[in-house]
Amino acid sequence: MKRELKVGKNVPESVLKELKLGYINLADGFFDLAQTNFDLVIIADPTCADAFWGLMLAKCQIRNEDVLLTNATLYKNIIFLKEYQNALVYADEDQKNMYNYLLSEILKINSGEEF
Repeated sequence: MKRELKVGKNVPESVLKELKLGYINLADGFFDLAQTNFDLVIIADPTCADAFWGLMLAKCQIRNEDVLLTNATLYKNIIFLKEYQNALVYADEDQKNMYNYLLSEILKINSGEEF
C-alpha cells in the first residue's frame, strides 16, 4: 500500500527522512532499527500518525499493510495497541480512511466474510 508519509508543518526535513528510513527498515525486516527510527520521529513530532502506525507495525514485526491483511487472524487484536490508538488520534482524514479501511478488512476476515 503506497502513501505519502507526513510530519508536522514546522518539523525539520531530517525528521521526514527518519520516518522514511523507518519504513524502509520495516520493509526490509529490520524491526528494531525501524522502531528506533519511529521513536526518534515521535520525539521530534509527538503527533505524527505515520510514526505511531510504523511503530505499531515494527512492534508486531509486520513489514507492511499487505502482510497485515494476509495474516489478519494473527493481528485481529491490533486495534487495542496504544500505537494504533495514537495513530488514529493524530491521523488526518486520508490517514483515518486508510486505517479504517484496513481495520474493516481485518474485521471482515475475522468474522468469516469474504475478503
